[in-house]
Amino acid sequence: MALLTMQQRAQRITRFVMVQMIALVGWILVQSAFSLSPLGRTIPFVLMMGIEAIWWIATLVMMFVLFKREYSRFVQAALELEEANRRLRRTTNTILFERRHHNKQEQGDQ
Repeated sequence: MALLTMQQRAQRITRFVMVQMIALVGWILVQSAFSLSPLGRTIPFVLMMGIEAIWWIATLVMMFVLFKREYSRFVQAALELEEANRRLRRTTNTILFERRHHNKQEQGDQ
């Protein structure tokens, strides 16, 4: 998997938030259209509740799928960061060990 830059990750989060915002605005528009228009007043209450339920289910499923995808990407980034930290510590310990060993050899030669 190619490593993503911080800008690419920020764009993914922005896209996720934008989709949520679009769903919320869409819901407000649908509610307004049903409750304020003459068409909405003629629709039976049970049918309106059915439409609202379908809209909520679709919105929640979409949010769940997007959240799950973003969360799995977050977990992957955290694991990559943990692995990078492990490699950095290992390399740092190796360098410090070699330096200490080299200093002991120089002191022993004098």
